[in-house]
Amino acid sequence: MRIVKELDVVEIGTALHPKRRIVIVQRDDGLYAYAEQYQYVSQYDGEIVAEGWGTLPAEGIYANSHVAEVEGRAAFAQWHGVAY
Repeated sequence: MRIVKELDVVEIGTALHPKRRIVIVQRDDGLYAYAEQYQYVSQYDGEIVAEGWGTLPAEGIYANSHVAEVEGRAAFAQWHGVAY
């Protein structure tokens, strides 16, 4: 799978990994899906040793990226209770 679009970052009301977003991915078969990502920052003695985006498993199978984006936004809004 490869990421074809990253949607806006949103802060949700969770203490662990509050910065989240949806990415649209193109599957190996050419179809599309969406996946949630969370931002992580790992520190040791106050120094950042790793940071980036962790990706949760992709969901759905869609013929085009537009439909995957619409469905991903709706799912994210439902999961986290925020407008997306």
